[in-house]
Amino acid sequence: MNEAFHLELAADDPEAVMLLFDTIGARFSFQPSERGLSYREERAGDDDVSLARVEVEGSYSSWGDTQMFSVIQRTAGRCDWSTRTESGTGLGAPVLIIPSSPTLFVVDSLRASNVYLTTDLVQDIAETIYGTENTPVAFASAHPLTPRLGQYWSSLTLLAQELVDSGAFFDAPLVRAGLTRHLAVALLECFPLVGDQELRALSMAAQTRRYRIAKQFIDDHAHQPITVDDAARAANTPTPTLTQAFRANHPHRLSPTEYLAQARLAGAHAELLNADPTTGETVAGIAARWGFGHTGRFTSRYRAAYGVPPSTTLYR
Repeated sequence: MNEAFHLELAADDPEAVMLLFDTIGARFSFQPSERGLSYREERAGDDDVSLARVEVEGSYSSWGDTQMFSVIQRTAGRCDWSTRTESGTGLGAPVLIIPSSPTLFVVDSLRASNVYLTTDLVQDIAETIYGTENTPVAFASAHPLTPRLGQYWSSLTLLAQELVDSGAFFDAPLVRAGLTRHLAVALLECFPLVGDQELRALSMAAQTRRYRIAKQFIDDHAHQPITVDDAARAANTPTPTLTQAFRANHPHRLSPTEYLAQARLAGAHAELLNADPTTGETVAGIAARWGFGHTGRFTSRYRAAYGVPPSTTLYR
Protein backbone atom coordinates (compact mmCIF):
# COMPACT_ATOMS: atom_id res chain seq x y z
CA MET A 1 0.00 0.00 0.00
CA ASN A 2 1.13 3.59 -0.63
CA GLU A 3 3.05 5.40 2.09
CA ALA A 4 1.05 8.03 3.98
CA PHE A 5 2.25 11.62 4.28
CA HIS A 6 1.47 14.62 6.46
CA LEU A 7 2.22 18.21 5.41
CA GLU A 8 1.76 21.56 7.10
CA LEU A 9 2.03 24.41 4.61
CA ALA A 10 1.98 28.15 5.20
CA ALA A 11 2.43 31.28 3.09
CA ASP A 12 1.98 34.99 3.79
CA ASP A 13 2.51 36.62 0.41
CA PRO A 14 1.16 35.96 -3.13
CA GLU A 15 4.37 34.52 -4.59
CA ALA A 16 4.73 32.10 -1.69
CA VAL A 17 1.11 31.01 -2.10
CA MET A 18 1.74 30.30 -5.79
CA LEU A 19 4.76 28.17 -4.88
CA LEU A 20 2.66 26.36 -2.30
CA PHE A 21 -0.02 25.66 -4.94
CA ASP A 22 2.66 24.20 -7.20
CA THR A 23 3.79 21.94 -4.34
CA ILE A 24 0.33 20.40 -3.95
CA GLY A 25 -0.42 20.19 -7.69
CA ALA A 26 -3.07 22.94 -7.83
CA ARG A 27 -2.70 24.73 -11.16
CA PHE A 28 -4.23 28.03 -10.04
CA SER A 29 -3.48 31.70 -10.48
CA PHE A 30 -3.65 33.79 -7.33
CA GLN A 31 -4.74 37.41 -6.90
CA PRO A 32 -4.97 38.86 -3.38
CA SER A 33 -7.41 41.75 -2.95
CA GLU A 34 -5.80 43.23 0.16
CA ARG A 35 -2.67 43.17 2.27
CA GLY A 36 -2.27 41.01 5.33
CA LEU A 37 -3.02 37.79 3.50
CA SER A 38 -2.26 34.51 5.28
CA TYR A 39 -2.71 31.00 3.84
CA ARG A 40 -2.42 27.85 5.97
CA GLU A 41 -3.03 24.25 4.90
CA GLU A 42 -2.64 20.95 6.71
CA ARG A 43 -2.81 17.96 4.37
CA ALA A 44 -2.59 14.21 5.01
CA GLY A 45 -2.95 11.33 2.60
CA ASP A 46 -1.20 9.02 0.18
CA ASP A 47 -0.97 8.59 -3.58
CA ASP A 48 -4.72 7.91 -3.89
CA VAL A 49 -6.49 10.19 -1.42
CA SER A 50 -5.69 13.24 0.68
CA LEU A 51 -7.58 15.38 3.18
CA ALA A 52 -6.84 19.01 3.85
CA ARG A 53 -7.81 21.71 6.32
CA VAL A 54 -7.43 25.17 4.78
CA GLU A 55 -7.39 28.48 6.65
CA VAL A 56 -7.23 31.83 4.85
CA GLU A 57 -7.01 35.24 6.49
CA GLY A 58 -7.82 38.02 4.04
CA SER A 59 -9.34 37.89 0.56
CA TYR A 60 -8.20 36.58 -2.79
CA SER A 61 -9.45 35.28 -6.11
CA SER A 62 -8.03 32.24 -7.86
CA TRP A 63 -8.53 30.66 -11.29
CA GLY A 64 -7.30 27.28 -12.52
CA ASP A 65 -7.85 23.54 -12.26
CA THR A 66 -6.61 20.35 -10.62
CA GLN A 67 -5.80 16.84 -11.81
CA MET A 68 -7.85 15.18 -9.05
CA PHE A 69 -11.49 15.01 -8.03
CA SER A 70 -11.73 17.68 -5.34
CA VAL A 71 -14.61 18.11 -2.90
CA ILE A 72 -14.50 21.52 -1.26
CA GLN A 73 -16.51 22.24 1.88
CA ARG A 74 -16.53 25.62 3.59
CA THR A 75 -16.77 25.49 7.36
CA ALA A 76 -16.41 29.26 7.99
CA GLY A 77 -15.93 32.45 5.99
CA ARG A 78 -16.94 32.80 2.38
CA CYS A 79 -16.05 30.98 -0.83
CA ASP A 80 -17.86 31.92 -4.03
CA TRP A 81 -17.13 29.57 -6.91
CA SER A 82 -17.88 29.07 -10.58
CA THR A 83 -17.04 26.03 -12.69
CA ARG A 84 -18.30 24.87 -16.08
CA THR A 85 -21.97 25.99 -16.18
CA GLU A 86 -22.49 26.11 -12.41
CA SER A 87 -21.73 28.50 -9.58
CA GLY A 88 -22.47 28.89 -5.90
CA THR A 89 -22.01 31.06 -2.85
CA GLY A 90 -20.23 28.45 -0.76
CA LEU A 91 -22.74 28.34 2.05
CA GLY A 92 -21.47 25.07 3.53
CA ALA A 93 -22.66 22.29 1.20
CA PRO A 94 -19.87 20.24 -0.42
CA VAL A 95 -18.88 21.20 -3.96
CA LEU A 96 -17.29 18.79 -6.44
CA ILE A 97 -14.57 20.18 -8.70
CA ILE A 98 -13.95 17.99 -11.75
CA PRO A 99 -10.36 17.37 -12.93
CA SER A 100 -9.27 19.69 -15.74
CA SER A 101 -12.37 21.88 -15.27
CA PRO A 102 -11.27 25.52 -14.87
CA THR A 103 -12.78 26.97 -11.71
CA LEU A 104 -12.94 30.45 -10.23
CA PHE A 105 -12.79 30.92 -6.45
CA VAL A 106 -13.39 34.20 -4.63
CA VAL A 107 -12.43 33.70 -1.00
CA ASP A 108 -12.74 35.78 2.15
CA SER A 109 -11.52 34.59 5.59
CA LEU A 110 -12.09 30.98 4.61
CA ARG A 111 -12.05 27.83 6.68
CA ALA A 112 -12.55 24.67 4.61
CA SER A 113 -12.28 20.90 4.89
CA ASN A 114 -11.39 19.36 1.53
CA VAL A 115 -10.99 15.85 0.10
CA TYR A 116 -8.97 14.95 -3.00
CA LEU A 117 -9.18 11.62 -4.86
CA THR A 118 -7.21 10.56 -7.92
CA THR A 119 -8.97 9.85 -11.19
CA ASP A 120 -7.43 6.36 -11.33
CA LEU A 121 -8.85 5.47 -7.92
CA VAL A 122 -12.33 6.74 -8.71
CA GLN A 123 -12.34 5.03 -12.11
CA ASP A 124 -11.24 1.71 -10.58
CA ILE A 125 -13.89 1.84 -7.85
CA ALA A 126 -16.60 2.79 -10.35
CA GLU A 127 -15.74 -0.13 -12.63
CA THR A 128 -15.76 -2.47 -9.66
CA ILE A 129 -19.01 -1.50 -7.95
CA TYR A 130 -21.03 -0.85 -11.12
CA GLY A 131 -19.63 -3.66 -13.24
CA THR A 132 -18.59 -1.28 -16.01
CA GLU A 133 -15.38 -1.30 -17.98
CA ASN A 134 -13.76 1.36 -20.15
CA THR A 135 -16.51 3.85 -19.28
CA PRO A 136 -14.88 7.06 -18.04
CA VAL A 137 -16.42 8.48 -14.87
CA ALA A 138 -18.36 11.65 -15.67
CA PHE A 139 -20.33 13.76 -13.21
CA ALA A 140 -23.36 15.80 -14.20
CA SER A 141 -23.12 18.43 -11.47
CA ALA A 142 -20.89 19.91 -8.80
CA HIS A 143 -23.76 19.73 -6.30
CA PRO A 144 -24.74 16.60 -4.29
CA LEU A 145 -27.70 14.61 -5.56
CA THR A 146 -29.76 15.55 -2.50
CA PRO A 147 -29.22 17.65 0.64
CA ARG A 148 -29.24 14.42 2.66
CA LEU A 149 -26.40 12.97 0.57
CA GLY A 150 -24.53 16.24 1.01
CA GLN A 151 -24.90 15.84 4.77
CA TYR A 152 -23.67 12.25 4.51
CA TRP A 153 -20.56 13.43 2.68
CA SER A 154 -19.96 16.04 5.37
CA SER A 155 -20.25 13.40 8.11
CA LEU A 156 -17.86 11.08 6.29
CA THR A 157 -15.35 13.91 5.87
CA LEU A 158 -15.56 14.61 9.61
CA LEU A 159 -14.93 10.93 10.37
CA ALA A 160 -11.98 10.90 7.98
CA GLN A 161 -10.41 13.90 9.70
CA GLU A 162 -10.91 12.25 13.10
CA LEU A 163 -9.02 9.19 11.84
CA VAL A 164 -6.19 11.44 10.67
CA ASP A 165 -6.10 13.28 14.00
CA SER A 166 -6.09 10.01 15.98
CA GLY A 167 -3.16 8.63 13.99
CA ALA A 168 -5.12 5.58 12.77
CA PHE A 169 -4.86 6.85 9.18
CA PHE A 170 -1.07 6.59 9.38
CA ASP A 171 -0.61 3.65 11.78
CA ALA A 172 -3.19 1.18 10.43
CA PRO A 173 -3.01 0.51 6.65
CA LEU A 174 -6.29 -1.44 6.72
CA VAL A 175 -8.06 1.55 8.29
CA ARG A 176 -6.64 3.79 5.57
CA ALA A 177 -7.64 1.34 2.83
CA GLY A 178 -11.17 1.09 4.18
CA LEU A 179 -11.51 4.86 4.48
CA THR A 180 -10.16 5.37 0.95
CA ARG A 181 -12.76 2.99 -0.44
CA HIS A 182 -15.58 4.60 1.55
CA LEU A 183 -14.64 8.06 0.28
CA ALA A 184 -14.47 6.91 -3.35
CA VAL A 185 -17.82 5.09 -3.17
CA ALA A 186 -19.40 8.07 -1.41
CA LEU A 187 -18.14 10.40 -4.14
CA LEU A 188 -19.80 8.21 -6.77
CA GLU A 189 -23.05 7.92 -4.83
CA CYS A 190 -23.37 11.44 -3.38
CA PHE A 191 -22.77 13.39 -6.61
CA PRO A 192 -24.79 12.82 -9.80
CA LEU A 193 -23.09 10.68 -12.41
CA VAL A 194 -23.86 10.88 -16.10
CA GLY A 195 -25.80 7.76 -17.15
CA ASP A 196 -28.61 5.56 -15.87
CA GLN A 197 -28.79 5.74 -12.09
CA GLU A 198 -31.29 2.86 -11.90
CA LEU A 199 -29.01 0.49 -13.82
CA ARG A 200 -26.11 1.36 -11.53
CA ALA A 201 -28.29 0.68 -8.49
CA LEU A 202 -29.39 -2.68 -9.91
CA SER A 203 -25.78 -3.63 -10.60
CA MET A 204 -24.76 -2.75 -7.04
CA ALA A 205 -27.73 -4.66 -5.57
CA ALA A 206 -26.91 -7.77 -7.61
CA GLN A 207 -23.26 -7.66 -6.59
CA THR A 208 -24.19 -7.24 -2.92
CA ARG A 209 -26.49 -10.26 -3.09
CA ARG A 210 -23.80 -12.43 -4.73
CA TYR A 211 -21.24 -11.30 -2.16
CA ARG A 212 -23.46 -12.08 0.82
CA ILE A 213 -24.42 -15.55 -0.43
CA ALA A 214 -20.83 -16.50 -1.28
CA LYS A 215 -19.45 -15.03 1.94
CA GLN A 216 -21.94 -17.05 4.01
CA PHE A 217 -21.13 -20.19 2.02
CA ILE A 218 -17.42 -19.73 2.75
CA ASP A 219 -18.09 -19.04 6.43
CA ASP A 220 -20.20 -22.20 6.70
CA HIS A 221 -17.93 -24.52 4.72
CA ALA A 222 -14.35 -23.22 5.17
CA HIS A 223 -13.52 -26.40 7.12
CA GLN A 224 -14.45 -28.52 4.09
CA PRO A 225 -12.47 -28.97 0.84
CA ILE A 226 -14.33 -26.21 -1.01
CA THR A 227 -12.93 -23.84 -3.62
CA VAL A 228 -13.82 -20.37 -4.77
CA ASP A 229 -15.62 -21.96 -7.71
CA ASP A 230 -17.93 -23.73 -5.25
CA ALA A 231 -18.74 -20.39 -3.65
CA ALA A 232 -19.46 -18.92 -7.08
CA ARG A 233 -21.83 -21.78 -7.85
CA ALA A 234 -23.59 -21.20 -4.53
CA ALA A 235 -24.12 -17.59 -5.55
CA ASN A 236 -25.17 -18.66 -9.06
CA THR A 237 -22.55 -16.51 -10.73
CA PRO A 238 -19.29 -16.99 -12.67
CA THR A 239 -16.12 -16.88 -10.60
CA PRO A 240 -14.78 -13.65 -12.23
CA THR A 241 -18.10 -11.95 -11.47
CA LEU A 242 -17.90 -13.14 -7.86
CA THR A 243 -14.40 -11.71 -7.60
CA GLN A 244 -15.74 -8.37 -8.76
CA ALA A 245 -18.58 -8.60 -6.21
CA PHE A 246 -16.08 -9.22 -3.40
CA ARG A 247 -13.90 -6.32 -4.52
CA ALA A 248 -16.97 -4.09 -4.54
CA ASN A 249 -18.38 -5.11 -1.15
CA HIS A 250 -15.67 -6.36 1.18
CA PRO A 251 -14.46 -3.52 3.47
CA HIS A 252 -10.84 -4.17 2.47
CA ARG A 253 -11.56 -5.27 -1.11
CA LEU A 254 -10.47 -8.87 -0.51
CA SER A 255 -10.96 -11.34 -3.31
CA PRO A 256 -12.93 -14.53 -2.57
CA THR A 257 -9.64 -16.45 -2.59
CA GLU A 258 -8.19 -14.12 0.02
CA TYR A 259 -11.38 -14.29 2.09
CA LEU A 260 -11.37 -18.11 2.03
CA ALA A 261 -7.75 -18.14 3.21
CA GLN A 262 -8.62 -15.65 5.95
CA ALA A 263 -11.60 -17.75 7.08
CA ARG A 264 -9.46 -20.90 7.23
CA LEU A 265 -6.76 -19.08 9.17
CA ALA A 266 -9.40 -17.97 11.68
CA GLY A 267 -10.65 -21.57 11.90
CA ALA A 268 -7.15 -22.85 12.57
CA HIS A 269 -6.71 -20.17 15.23
CA ALA A 270 -9.91 -21.25 17.01
CA GLU A 271 -8.82 -24.89 16.90
CA LEU A 272 -5.37 -24.03 18.28
CA LEU A 273 -7.05 -22.19 21.17
CA ASN A 274 -9.14 -25.25 22.04
CA ALA A 275 -6.55 -27.96 21.30
CA ASP A 276 -4.79 -30.05 23.95
CA PRO A 277 -1.17 -30.75 22.94
CA THR A 278 -0.98 -33.58 25.50
CA THR A 279 -3.31 -35.62 23.27
CA GLY A 280 -0.94 -35.38 20.32
CA GLU A 281 -2.33 -32.27 18.63
CA THR A 282 0.33 -30.43 16.62
CA VAL A 283 0.56 -27.17 14.73
CA ALA A 284 1.26 -29.08 11.51
CA GLY A 285 -1.78 -31.32 11.98
CA ILE A 286 -4.15 -28.46 12.69
CA ALA A 287 -2.73 -26.40 9.84
CA ALA A 288 -3.19 -29.29 7.42
CA ARG A 289 -6.81 -29.81 8.51
CA TRP A 290 -7.49 -26.21 7.52
CA GLY A 291 -5.81 -26.49 4.15
CA PHE A 292 -2.32 -25.20 4.98
CA GLY A 293 0.04 -27.89 3.78
CA HIS A 294 3.24 -25.91 4.33
CA THR A 295 3.80 -25.41 8.06
CA GLY A 296 6.39 -22.66 7.61
CA ARG A 297 4.11 -20.55 5.45
CA PHE A 298 1.22 -21.16 7.83
CA THR A 299 3.38 -19.99 10.73
CA SER A 300 4.31 -16.81 8.88
CA ARG A 301 0.69 -16.00 8.04
CA TYR A 302 -0.44 -16.83 11.55
CA ARG A 303 2.18 -14.62 13.15
CA ALA A 304 1.27 -11.74 10.82
CA ALA A 305 -2.41 -12.07 11.76
CA TYR A 306 -2.18 -12.82 15.51
CA GLY A 307 1.19 -11.47 16.58
CA VAL A 308 2.58 -14.78 17.88
CA PRO A 309 3.59 -18.11 16.29
CA PRO A 310 0.90 -20.82 16.33
CA SER A 311 2.97 -22.91 18.73
CA THR A 312 2.57 -20.19 21.35
CA THR A 313 -1.21 -20.45 21.05
CA LEU A 314 -1.15 -24.24 21.18
CA TYR A 315 1.15 -24.48 24.22
CA ARG A 316 -0.18 -21.42 26.08
